[in-house]
Amino acid sequence: MQPDIKENQNLSDSIPKSSPLSRETVLIGIFGAVWGLMEITVGFTLKGLRIPMGGAILTAISCIIFLTGRFFVPHRGSIFLMGAAAATIKVFSVGTVIAGPFMAILIEAALAEFLVSLFKINRLSYIITAVTLCLYTIIHPFISQGIIFGDDIYFIYLETFKKITQIFNLNPVYLIWIVIIYVLIHIGLGIFSGWFSYSLSLRVNQEKQALGPQQENY
Repeated sequence: MQPDIKENQNLSDSIPKSSPLSRETVLIGIFGAVWGLMEITVGFTLKGLRIPMGGAILTAISCIIFLTGRFFVPHRGSIFLMGAAAATIKVFSVGTVIAGPFMAILIEAALAEFLVSLFKINRLSYIITAVTLCLYTIIHPFISQGIIFGDDIYFIYLETFKKITQIFNLNPVYLIWIVIIYVLIHIGLGIFSGWFSYSLSLRVNQEKQALGPQQENY
């Protein structure tokens, strides 16, 4: 029995304890899964209800998830890994691989990773990142459709814009103001998302520190 006990003890000692790397890997998986599940549930709901600016709303919620995750996994590439997990979950949610949503999430994650790495982890960088991504939702359809349909799609959009002004006898200036207001709403949504993300991260971190050294045992 003694040799067996000693052998089991040596085996137990050889197993690494809960290291920061393993915890961070788990956190990346958790935040990535939450992001992916949110894309499926909230995304399909917003799309089904045809809620205006649904893409910006979905992006704002995504920012809250992965920016909070980035706070607790302060390493370059962590947001992109969360995005990869989220994209994988979303594309297989309908039983088949869809390239569009997969690439959209990866682009979003790569852009967010670049901005946070550039400006470091602080409230301003979180706001800049969230605002940029919310604004990106405006131009993303034009970019994706331009890739699929070619440059002719932009000419069609321009002609449609002219016809709308002619049919409703609208001054183009009014439509420009509508676009400006539309952009400002996206900016406001991004500011709120970035501000809330950083505040939430600080609050969770304070609660974590309040637990004391007992949490290190888990």
